[in-house]
Amino acid sequence: MHRSLITSLSTAALLTFTGTANADLVLTEIVDGTLSGGQPKWVEITNTGSSAVDLALYSLGNKNNGGTDLGGGSATVLSGSLAAGASYVVSYDSDNDPFATVYGQDPDFYIGPYINGDDVVILYLGHATGDGSDATAVDVYGVEGVDGSGTDWEYQDSYSYRLGNSDNGGVFDVSDWFVAGANALEAGCGGDDACETINHQNLTTPWSHNGSGGGCGTSFCSGDQGTCPCGNENDGSGGDAGCANGANSGGGALSTSGSCSIASADLMLAGSGLAPSQPGLYFQGDNAINGGVGNPFGDGIRCAGGAVIRLEVSFADASGASSTTIDIGSKGGVAAGDVKRYQLWYRDPNTSPCGGLFNLSNGMEITWTP
Repeated sequence: MHRSLITSLSTAALLTFTGTANADLVLTEIVDGTLSGGQPKWVEITNTGSSAVDLALYSLGNKNNGGTDLGGGSATVLSGSLAAGASYVVSYDSDNDPFATVYGQDPDFYIGPYINGDDVVILYLGHATGDGSDATAVDVYGVEGVDGSGTDWEYQDSYSYRLGNSDNGGVFDVSDWFVAGANALEAGCGGDDACETINHQNLTTPWSHNGSGGGCGTSFCSGDQGTCPCGNENDGSGGDAGCANGANSGGGALSTSGSCSIASADLMLAGSGLAPSQPGLYFQGDNAINGGVGNPFGDGIRCAGGAVIRLEVSFADASGASSTTIDIGSKGGVAAGDVKRYQLWYRDPNTSPCGGLFNLSNGMEITWTP
Protein backbone atom coordinates (compact mmCIF):
# COMPACT_ATOMS: atom_id res chain seq x y z
CA MET A 1 0.00 0.00 0.00
CA HIS A 2 1.20 3.52 -0.69
CA ARG A 3 1.46 6.32 1.80
CA SER A 4 -1.38 8.83 1.51
CA LEU A 5 -0.85 12.59 1.42
CA ILE A 6 -2.88 14.26 4.17
CA THR A 7 -3.46 17.94 4.76
CA SER A 8 -2.14 18.96 8.17
CA LEU A 9 -4.65 20.38 10.62
CA SER A 10 -3.85 22.65 13.53
CA THR A 11 -4.12 21.25 17.02
CA ALA A 12 -6.94 23.65 17.82
CA ALA A 13 -8.93 22.46 14.85
CA LEU A 14 -8.32 18.82 15.68
CA LEU A 15 -9.57 19.23 19.20
CA THR A 16 -12.93 20.44 17.90
CA PHE A 17 -13.60 16.97 16.52
CA THR A 18 -14.29 15.48 19.94
CA GLY A 19 -16.48 12.76 18.52
CA THR A 20 -13.63 11.16 16.55
CA ALA A 21 -10.60 11.72 18.79
CA ASN A 22 -9.96 8.96 21.29
CA ALA A 23 -7.74 8.98 24.37
CA ASP A 24 -7.59 5.16 24.26
CA LEU A 25 -5.23 5.04 21.27
CA VAL A 26 -1.93 3.60 22.57
CA LEU A 27 1.45 2.31 21.41
CA THR A 28 1.54 -1.45 21.94
CA GLU A 29 4.66 -2.85 20.22
CA ILE A 30 7.91 -1.49 18.79
CA VAL A 31 10.49 -3.41 16.74
CA ASP A 32 14.00 -2.61 15.50
CA GLY A 33 14.73 -5.35 12.98
CA THR A 34 18.03 -7.01 12.12
CA LEU A 35 17.60 -7.92 8.45
CA SER A 36 18.86 -5.98 5.42
CA GLY A 37 19.05 -2.26 6.16
CA GLY A 38 18.16 -2.85 9.81
CA GLN A 39 14.62 -3.77 8.76
CA PRO A 40 11.83 -4.39 9.47
CA LYS A 41 11.32 -1.44 11.83
CA TRP A 42 7.76 -0.87 12.95
CA VAL A 43 5.38 0.39 15.61
CA GLU A 44 1.97 -1.03 16.47
CA ILE A 45 -0.83 1.29 17.61
CA THR A 46 -3.99 -0.17 19.20
CA ASN A 47 -7.45 1.29 19.74
CA THR A 48 -8.46 0.17 23.24
CA GLY A 49 -11.66 2.19 23.18
CA SER A 50 -15.23 1.22 22.30
CA SER A 51 -15.57 3.18 19.03
CA ALA A 52 -13.63 3.70 15.81
CA VAL A 53 -10.89 6.36 15.68
CA ASP A 54 -10.11 8.75 12.82
CA LEU A 55 -6.35 8.34 12.57
CA ALA A 56 -5.97 11.55 10.53
CA LEU A 57 -6.36 13.36 13.87
CA TYR A 58 -3.11 11.83 15.10
CA SER A 59 0.56 11.99 14.20
CA LEU A 60 3.50 9.73 15.01
CA GLY A 61 6.92 11.23 15.67
CA ASN A 62 10.40 10.25 16.84
CA LYS A 63 13.20 11.96 18.71
CA ASN A 64 16.61 10.55 17.92
CA ASN A 65 19.81 10.04 19.92
CA GLY A 66 18.64 11.96 22.98
CA GLY A 67 17.41 14.95 20.98
CA THR A 68 14.47 17.08 22.06
CA ASP A 69 13.19 18.05 18.60
CA LEU A 70 11.25 15.75 16.30
CA GLY A 71 13.20 13.96 13.60
CA GLY A 72 12.66 15.68 10.25
CA GLY A 73 11.14 18.65 12.03
CA SER A 74 7.67 17.18 12.47
CA ALA A 75 5.64 14.08 13.21
CA THR A 76 3.83 12.24 10.40
CA VAL A 77 0.05 12.48 10.23
CA LEU A 78 -1.59 9.04 10.00
CA SER A 79 -4.53 8.02 7.81
CA GLY A 80 -7.58 5.80 7.82
CA SER A 81 -10.00 4.65 10.50
CA LEU A 82 -9.10 2.17 13.27
CA ALA A 83 -11.90 -0.01 14.63
CA ALA A 84 -12.43 -0.57 18.35
CA GLY A 85 -10.07 -3.25 19.62
CA ALA A 86 -8.03 -3.29 16.41
CA SER A 87 -4.34 -2.57 15.82
CA TYR A 88 -2.54 -0.54 13.13
CA VAL A 89 1.06 -1.14 12.06
CA VAL A 90 3.34 1.68 10.92
CA SER A 91 6.51 0.58 9.11
CA TYR A 92 9.65 2.72 9.07
CA ASP A 93 10.43 1.80 5.49
CA SER A 94 9.69 3.03 1.97
CA ASP A 95 8.23 -0.16 0.52
CA ASN A 96 6.90 -3.54 1.64
CA ASP A 97 10.17 -5.48 1.83
CA PRO A 98 11.37 -7.06 4.08
CA PHE A 99 8.25 -6.46 6.21
CA ALA A 100 5.95 -8.40 3.87
CA THR A 101 8.55 -11.12 3.41
CA VAL A 102 8.74 -11.69 7.17
CA TYR A 103 5.08 -11.28 8.10
CA GLY A 104 3.26 -12.25 4.90
CA GLN A 105 1.43 -8.96 4.39
CA ASP A 106 2.02 -5.24 4.05
CA PRO A 107 1.90 -2.85 7.00
CA ASP A 108 -0.94 -0.35 7.21
CA PHE A 109 1.24 2.74 6.72
CA TYR A 110 4.79 3.68 5.71
CA ILE A 111 6.84 6.49 7.17
CA GLY A 112 10.50 5.96 6.27
CA PRO A 113 13.61 4.51 8.00
CA TYR A 114 13.76 7.11 10.77
CA ILE A 115 14.29 5.14 14.00
CA ASN A 116 16.85 2.95 15.69
CA GLY A 117 16.55 1.05 18.93
CA ASP A 118 17.74 3.95 21.08
CA ASP A 119 15.14 6.46 19.85
CA VAL A 120 11.97 7.79 21.43
CA VAL A 121 8.62 7.28 19.64
CA ILE A 122 5.67 9.55 20.44
CA LEU A 123 1.99 9.40 19.47
CA TYR A 124 0.34 12.82 19.32
CA LEU A 125 -3.19 14.14 19.07
CA GLY A 126 -2.66 16.82 16.44
CA HIS A 127 0.14 17.39 13.95
CA ALA A 128 3.26 17.88 16.07
CA THR A 129 6.16 19.96 14.81
CA GLY A 130 9.43 21.23 16.31
CA ASP A 131 9.71 19.93 19.87
CA GLY A 132 6.13 18.63 19.79
CA SER A 133 4.74 21.20 22.19
CA ASP A 134 2.16 22.35 19.60
CA ALA A 135 0.30 19.01 19.90
CA THR A 136 -0.83 16.76 22.74
CA ALA A 137 1.37 13.77 23.58
CA VAL A 138 -1.01 10.82 24.00
CA ASP A 139 1.56 8.08 24.49
CA VAL A 140 5.35 7.71 24.37
CA TYR A 141 7.93 4.93 24.26
CA GLY A 142 11.24 5.98 25.80
CA VAL A 143 12.40 8.96 27.84
CA GLU A 144 12.51 12.24 25.93
CA GLY A 145 15.94 13.90 25.91
CA VAL A 146 17.70 10.60 26.69
CA ASP A 147 19.63 8.39 24.26
CA GLY A 148 18.24 4.91 24.89
CA SER A 149 21.56 3.07 24.49
CA GLY A 150 22.25 1.08 27.63
CA THR A 151 18.94 2.02 29.29
CA ASP A 152 16.26 -0.35 30.55
CA TRP A 153 14.07 0.56 27.57
CA GLU A 154 16.63 0.04 24.77
CA TYR A 155 15.26 -2.02 21.86
CA GLN A 156 18.32 -2.04 19.54
CA ASP A 157 18.03 -5.10 17.24
CA SER A 158 15.17 -6.14 19.48
CA TYR A 159 11.54 -5.54 20.43
CA SER A 160 9.26 -4.39 23.23
CA TYR A 161 5.53 -4.87 23.73
CA ARG A 162 2.99 -3.33 26.07
CA LEU A 163 1.75 -5.30 29.06
CA GLY A 164 -1.57 -3.48 29.42
CA ASN A 165 -3.82 -1.07 27.57
CA SER A 166 -3.46 2.32 29.28
CA ASP A 167 -1.78 5.29 27.62
CA ASN A 168 0.83 7.21 29.65
CA GLY A 169 -0.03 10.76 28.60
CA GLY A 170 3.52 11.32 27.42
CA VAL A 171 5.27 10.17 30.62
CA PHE A 172 7.11 6.89 30.01
CA ASP A 173 7.10 4.09 32.61
CA VAL A 174 9.16 1.05 31.62
CA SER A 175 7.12 -1.19 33.96
CA ASP A 176 4.25 -0.87 31.45
CA TRP A 177 6.32 -2.82 28.92
CA PHE A 178 8.02 -6.14 28.32
CA VAL A 179 11.48 -5.15 27.01
CA ALA A 180 13.34 -8.07 25.45
CA GLY A 181 16.73 -6.34 25.73
CA ALA A 182 19.27 -5.35 23.10
CA ASN A 183 20.07 -7.88 20.34
CA ALA A 184 17.24 -10.28 21.21
CA LEU A 185 16.30 -10.73 17.54
CA GLU A 186 19.84 -11.93 16.73
CA ALA A 187 20.00 -14.48 19.56
CA GLY A 188 21.32 -17.89 18.56
CA CYS A 189 21.75 -16.98 14.89
CA GLY A 190 25.39 -16.01 14.43
CA GLY A 191 24.42 -13.47 11.78
CA ASP A 192 22.35 -15.89 9.69
CA ASP A 193 19.41 -14.00 8.10
CA ALA A 194 17.18 -17.08 7.77
CA CYS A 195 17.55 -17.77 11.48
CA GLU A 196 16.90 -14.12 12.35
CA THR A 197 13.80 -14.11 10.15
CA ILE A 198 12.42 -16.98 12.24
CA ASN A 199 13.21 -15.01 15.39
CA HIS A 200 11.21 -12.07 14.02
CA GLN A 201 8.27 -14.33 13.19
CA ASN A 202 8.28 -16.09 16.56
CA LEU A 203 9.01 -13.18 18.87
CA THR A 204 7.25 -10.20 17.30
CA THR A 205 3.52 -10.06 16.70
CA PRO A 206 2.07 -7.27 14.51
CA TRP A 207 -1.72 -6.79 14.71
CA SER A 208 -2.04 -9.12 17.71
CA HIS A 209 -2.39 -6.86 20.75
CA ASN A 210 -5.65 -7.52 22.60
CA GLY A 211 -7.21 -4.06 22.50
CA SER A 212 -10.69 -4.95 23.70
CA GLY A 213 -11.80 -5.36 27.27
CA GLY A 214 -8.64 -4.01 28.86
CA GLY A 215 -6.90 -7.36 28.61
CA CYS A 216 -3.19 -8.04 28.84
CA GLY A 217 -0.71 -10.40 27.28
CA THR A 218 0.37 -11.24 23.75
CA SER A 219 -1.03 -13.93 21.49
CA PHE A 220 1.34 -16.45 19.90
CA CYS A 221 1.28 -19.80 18.10
CA SER A 222 -1.80 -19.27 15.94
CA GLY A 223 -3.31 -21.93 13.70
CA ASP A 224 -2.74 -20.15 10.39
CA GLN A 225 0.98 -20.79 9.90
CA GLY A 226 0.88 -24.04 7.94
CA THR A 227 1.51 -26.20 11.03
CA CYS A 228 -1.95 -27.62 11.77
CA PRO A 229 -2.03 -31.46 11.85
CA CYS A 230 -4.19 -32.21 8.81
CA GLY A 231 -4.10 -28.94 6.90
CA ASN A 232 -6.90 -27.55 9.05
CA GLU A 233 -5.52 -24.01 9.20
CA ASN A 234 -8.00 -21.47 10.49
CA ASP A 235 -9.45 -19.02 7.95
CA GLY A 236 -8.71 -15.92 10.02
CA SER A 237 -12.36 -15.18 10.77
CA GLY A 238 -11.78 -15.62 14.52
CA GLY A 239 -8.72 -13.39 14.74
CA ASP A 240 -5.79 -14.92 16.64
CA ALA A 241 -6.92 -18.50 17.16
CA GLY A 242 -5.88 -22.13 17.01
CA CYS A 243 -6.47 -24.60 14.18
CA ALA A 244 -9.94 -24.95 12.66
CA ASN A 245 -12.30 -27.27 14.50
CA GLY A 246 -15.43 -29.09 13.37
CA ALA A 247 -17.72 -26.31 14.52
CA ASN A 248 -15.71 -23.24 13.54
CA SER A 249 -13.40 -22.69 10.57
CA GLY A 250 -11.90 -19.71 12.47
CA GLY A 251 -10.61 -22.01 15.22
CA GLY A 252 -10.81 -21.72 18.99
CA ALA A 253 -9.52 -18.35 20.21
CA LEU A 254 -8.01 -17.55 23.61
CA SER A 255 -8.13 -13.94 24.81
CA THR A 256 -7.85 -12.09 28.11
CA SER A 257 -9.61 -9.35 30.02
CA GLY A 258 -8.54 -7.58 33.18
CA SER A 259 -4.95 -6.82 34.13
CA CYS A 260 -1.67 -8.68 34.59
CA SER A 261 -1.47 -7.49 38.20
CA ILE A 262 -1.18 -10.16 40.89
CA ALA A 263 -2.66 -7.86 43.52
CA SER A 264 -5.64 -6.91 41.34
CA ALA A 265 -6.49 -10.59 40.80
CA ASP A 266 -8.80 -9.65 37.93
CA LEU A 267 -7.29 -11.49 34.96
CA MET A 268 -9.81 -13.64 33.10
CA LEU A 269 -9.06 -16.10 30.30
CA ALA A 270 -11.80 -16.50 27.72
CA GLY A 271 -12.35 -18.95 24.88
CA SER A 272 -14.48 -18.45 21.78
CA GLY A 273 -15.09 -20.43 18.59
CA LEU A 274 -15.06 -23.70 20.56
CA ALA A 275 -17.13 -26.83 20.04
CA PRO A 276 -20.46 -25.96 21.72
CA SER A 277 -21.36 -27.60 25.04
CA GLN A 278 -18.00 -29.37 25.29
CA PRO A 279 -15.51 -29.17 28.18
CA GLY A 280 -12.23 -27.31 27.96
CA LEU A 281 -9.19 -27.10 30.22
CA TYR A 282 -7.42 -23.79 30.78
CA PHE A 283 -3.78 -24.45 31.67
CA GLN A 284 -0.52 -22.62 32.38
CA GLY A 285 3.03 -23.48 31.31
CA ASP A 286 6.48 -22.01 31.72
CA ASN A 287 7.59 -22.42 28.10
CA ALA A 288 6.54 -21.54 24.57
CA ILE A 289 6.93 -24.93 22.88
CA ASN A 290 9.24 -25.20 19.85
CA GLY A 291 10.25 -21.56 20.06
CA GLY A 292 6.64 -20.40 20.09
CA VAL A 293 5.63 -22.27 16.93
CA GLY A 294 4.25 -25.24 18.87
CA ASN A 295 3.90 -28.93 17.94
CA PRO A 296 0.92 -30.79 16.40
CA PHE A 297 -1.33 -32.33 19.07
CA GLY A 298 -4.74 -33.84 18.40
CA ASP A 299 -6.45 -31.56 15.88
CA GLY A 300 -4.44 -28.55 17.02
CA ILE A 301 -1.07 -27.23 18.14
CA ARG A 302 0.36 -27.54 21.65
CA CYS A 303 1.86 -24.12 22.38
CA ALA A 304 2.40 -23.97 26.17
CA GLY A 305 4.36 -26.50 28.21
CA GLY A 306 6.81 -27.06 31.03
CA ALA A 307 5.71 -27.27 34.67
CA VAL A 308 2.09 -27.35 33.49
CA ILE A 309 -0.59 -26.31 35.97
CA ARG A 310 -4.22 -27.20 35.27
CA LEU A 311 -6.15 -24.06 36.10
CA GLU A 312 -9.85 -24.73 35.51
CA VAL A 313 -12.25 -26.86 33.49
CA SER A 314 -15.08 -24.91 31.89
CA PHE A 315 -17.86 -26.03 29.53
CA ALA A 316 -18.49 -23.99 26.40
CA ASP A 317 -21.99 -22.60 26.02
CA ALA A 318 -24.20 -23.08 22.96
CA SER A 319 -22.28 -20.38 21.10
CA GLY A 320 -18.90 -22.04 21.76
CA ALA A 321 -17.71 -19.60 24.45
CA SER A 322 -16.32 -20.19 27.93
CA SER A 323 -14.21 -18.35 30.51
CA THR A 324 -12.39 -18.77 33.81
CA THR A 325 -13.83 -17.80 37.19
CA ILE A 326 -10.79 -18.29 39.42
CA ASP A 327 -7.85 -16.12 40.52
CA ILE A 328 -5.41 -17.10 37.74
CA GLY A 329 -2.31 -15.72 39.46
CA SER A 330 -3.04 -17.45 42.75
CA LYS A 331 -3.88 -20.81 41.15
CA GLY A 332 -0.78 -20.61 38.98
CA GLY A 333 1.51 -19.60 41.86
CA VAL A 334 2.99 -16.70 39.90
CA ALA A 335 5.36 -14.00 41.13
CA ALA A 336 5.94 -10.49 39.82
CA GLY A 337 8.14 -10.62 36.73
CA ASP A 338 7.19 -14.20 35.84
CA VAL A 339 6.49 -14.86 32.16
CA LYS A 340 3.86 -17.58 31.77
CA ARG A 341 2.12 -19.09 28.78
CA TYR A 342 -1.55 -20.03 28.70
CA GLN A 343 -3.67 -22.19 26.43
CA LEU A 344 -7.11 -23.83 26.24
CA TRP A 345 -7.50 -27.56 25.44
CA TYR A 346 -11.04 -28.48 24.44
CA ARG A 347 -13.05 -31.50 23.31
CA ASP A 348 -14.34 -31.76 19.71
CA PRO A 349 -15.76 -35.30 19.57
CA ASN A 350 -18.51 -34.98 16.97
CA THR A 351 -16.97 -33.26 13.95
CA SER A 352 -13.23 -33.58 14.60
CA PRO A 353 -11.50 -32.61 11.32
CA CYS A 354 -8.37 -34.71 11.91
CA GLY A 355 -9.87 -37.48 14.04
CA GLY A 356 -8.06 -36.41 17.20
CA LEU A 357 -11.36 -35.62 18.97
CA PHE A 358 -9.80 -32.59 20.70
CA ASN A 359 -8.21 -29.29 19.74
CA LEU A 360 -6.42 -26.29 21.26
CA SER A 361 -6.59 -22.53 21.11
CA ASN A 362 -3.77 -20.15 20.30
CA GLY A 363 -1.38 -19.40 23.16
CA MET A 364 -1.23 -16.26 25.31
CA GLU A 365 2.03 -15.03 26.86
CA ILE A 366 1.66 -12.95 30.02
CA THR A 367 4.27 -11.10 32.07
CA TRP A 368 2.93 -10.73 35.60
CA THR A 369 3.24 -7.46 37.51
CA PRO A 370 2.94 -6.84 41.29
